[in-house]
Amino acid sequence: MKKILVPTDFSELSLAALDIAAMFARATAAEIVLYHKDYISLPYIDYVETPITTFDVEAIEEQHNQTQKRLGQIINSPKYEGLTIVTYNTDDFEELGASIAERTDIDLIVMGSEGASGWKEFLDGSNSESVVRHAHCPVLVIKSPISSFYPRKVLIAVDFETPFDDKVLSLLNKEVEQKYIVYVNASDDFEDTRSIKKKMRAFEQEHNITDHEFVIYNDFSVSNGIIHCAEDLQVDLIVMSTKARSGISHFLFGSVTETVLNHSDIPILATIAHH
Repeated sequence: MKKILVPTDFSELSLAALDIAAMFARATAAEIVLYHKDYISLPYIDYVETPITTFDVEAIEEQHNQTQKRLGQIINSPKYEGLTIVTYNTDDFEELGASIAERTDIDLIVMGSEGASGWKEFLDGSNSESVVRHAHCPVLVIKSPISSFYPRKVLIAVDFETPFDDKVLSLLNKEVEQKYIVYVNASDDFEDTRSIKKKMRAFEQEHNITDHEFVIYNDFSVSNGIIHCAEDLQVDLIVMSTKARSGISHFLFGSVTETVLNHSDIPILATIAHH
């Protein structure tokens, strides 16, 4: 691992994500890219009566300067001594995920997210959804401030159709005590146990996965099943692969991974499935 990107809005949760990234960076000698996106509030412009040159350029520059100052204060904190942390500040008008997707040199993204619900989830989703949808690398999403990240019980959600990236398991610490490979048997696509177990044996052989417990969890939907199973098993991390739907497909069907991101309180490590 060479580069870890951490989006920050200076919130407690995003700074907690930076602490987790620092743990990975110390273990792998990776560089951290602390990424901030300025959302510039431009004054109302009557494009007929007012020339575009009246934008308050000085105010925008001042906002950039204040942002750079805050980023500098963060990376110069004694707790990050010995780490290589660079800052990247942008004010482009793309959504966060599309903006970050331009950084194809990143090996891991670590970010905090409070999720989204109701109309916000339906219309806009969360920043973590946007990032997972566009990312070229695994995305670790934490849902509450934590000082350390050493997951000991891990749930790996599978559907036997979405390609699974074996390399994602290398991101887990060696102290993992229990891996649960979970298949949610949803009511709208119910399968018999014998068929599911046959698929599981093929999955184990294909990915050479050992030392785990296979769990069939029945629920009304896959996303609810993953969340409920993770709570019942009291795991420290959920690992998922996503096909990262976009456009009309995403609007109509959504994504199981994104739904779990929005509604689970447990950290999630999401990877983009490559066919």
